[in-house]
Amino acid sequence: MKKTTYYWMAVLVFVITMALLYGGAIIISLGAAVGGAVIGGSRAIEMIERFMIENMNLLSCLIYIVPGAVFLTWYYFSFVEKRGIGQTLYSHTRRLTPACFGWVVLLGFAVQHVISLLMAAIYIVMPSAMDQYTEMIDSSGVTEYSILWAVATVILPPVVEETIFRGLILQYLGRAGARFVVANLIQAVLFGMFHMNFVQGIYTALLGFLLGWLAYRYDSILVPMLLHAIFNLFGTVLVDLESRFLPDVVLTLIILASVPLLIVTILMIHFGVGEKKKKIGEVRQ
Repeated sequence: MKKTTYYWMAVLVFVITMALLYGGAIIISLGAAVGGAVIGGSRAIEMIERFMIENMNLLSCLIYIVPGAVFLTWYYFSFVEKRGIGQTLYSHTRRLTPACFGWVVLLGFAVQHVISLLMAAIYIVMPSAMDQYTEMIDSSGVTEYSILWAVATVILPPVVEETIFRGLILQYLGRAGARFVVANLIQAVLFGMFHMNFVQGIYTALLGFLLGWLAYRYDSILVPMLLHAIFNLFGTVLVDLESRFLPDVVLTLIILASVPLLIVTILMIHFGVGEKKKKIGEVRQ
């Protein structure tokens, strides 16, 4: 009975996530519209609407604040409080080394470019879906670089989403008795569904599976947070710089080279190259 409860807890986390993030966006938009109508009628509504469109990074930050507070608190009371902050930090960092950081950076670079191949395949099969995705990205403010952009793109989504999917959902599924591969597949599919876009859902589900594996491999939620942040950073700044300054032939070579780079990096992480070894008697937390 108790194990079944953990399955329902995982479902509950996902349902509340969708309600808070997407419901929050609706509430903020409606609140702005109503406030504008009260203050200055239709003209004020148009001004507020234009302000929101021109400041998508601010809107993104506002949307993530409440879910972030809710799920970080939830994670604390579910998985941190009993062990204490010090012991929890130790369990999440005891196997990390500079080499681990290097592998994660290489992994982020490789994954970002391998996904370019996936996107090209999707475009060939479903060009309309790819066009819709491109329009969404262009209007999302992801290339409007600023401190607010950094918070909205590189900090808040990795922290909040990793806490939800690899911190809460994956661990609840594990406590429910699901084998790791099954639990990881479930949370990855939910992560893809969470993005509410077909194209983004495909590659984020694959990314979510990799993030879940990293959480398991390093016994740490910090590592998937790091990869998630690097992935978002490379997917904006690096891709932007490459498209501006590198010729197509060089970009093609980089993308093709990213496939073996991804395989090698995963193998390096799997075999623990440069990783701290477990002490005798130390067990997985």
